Amino acid sequence: MIKIATPISHLFENEDRAKRIINYSNCLECRDISINSTIANQEVFHSELQPIHEFTKINFNYLKYIRSVKHDLKLITFHVASCCNKPYLDNKMFRMGGKEYTEKEMLKNAKQNFSIIKEIFGKEVKIAVENNNYYPTNAYKYVTEPEFISQIVRENDINFLMDIAHVKISSHNKKIDYEKYKNMLPLDRTIQLHICSCEFNSDHLAYDAHNYPTEEEFLEVKHLLDKLDIQYLTIEYYKDTDCLIQSLKRAQELL
Repeated sequence: MIKIATPISHLFENEDRAKRIINYSNCLECRDISINSTIANQEVFHSELQPIHEFTKINFNYLKYIRSVKHDLKLITFHVASCCNKPYLDNKMFRMGGKEYTEKEMLKNAKQNFSIIKEIFGKEVKIAVENNNYYPTNAYKYVTEPEFISQIVRENDINFLMDIAHVKISSHNKKIDYEKYKNMLPLDRTIQLHICSCEFNSDHLAYDAHNYPTEEEFLEVKHLLDKLDIQYLTIEYYKDTDCLIQSLKRAQELL
């Protein structure tokens, strides 16, 4: 059964709005920012931690805490977002900051970290990584290459969270055909989809605006649901409750 997992966002701060959103969701996706939420049915946790970076005891203790307080957890997902450990945002893009990792170092970090992460969460909780969007800065070296993402997934025997907007943005900004780029990703390991629509700036770069998903996004979702063994669908839209509910209704029609 495919479930709609809705992120716990600022829209949940109003109890009535939260109830309406939950009514059209099958379960919820917790984030680092909403970790203190005690709303029931949090089956998914999406963390901004990057296991391709070096982890400390603090990182692992944080993951142990997640495991201890999220009793409904079935899936935890992580970012593969930058090749440096302290990237900073400039004009909506990561710039290089802190330590820069080589490809070999990131693969080694992933192997070490996922080994411990699996021990923390056990066989009951599945693990996945999300593809990031590419922008033309050095901070995205390696991490948006489909081959690198596939290697992380397959070598560590984990799952893949496919962010459709990130695929569109990366393929556009890399000047690669969307279908070609998408098909190089580890699609057979896809367990979850994130959807929203992107925008284009004055330099003709695509960027992640987390806009209301259009019918184009939903048609792509339908295609992927028919093709892949996906368990969770998440709409990353946070600007308006009524619009979110309309998109949740549209998503339900696809299931």
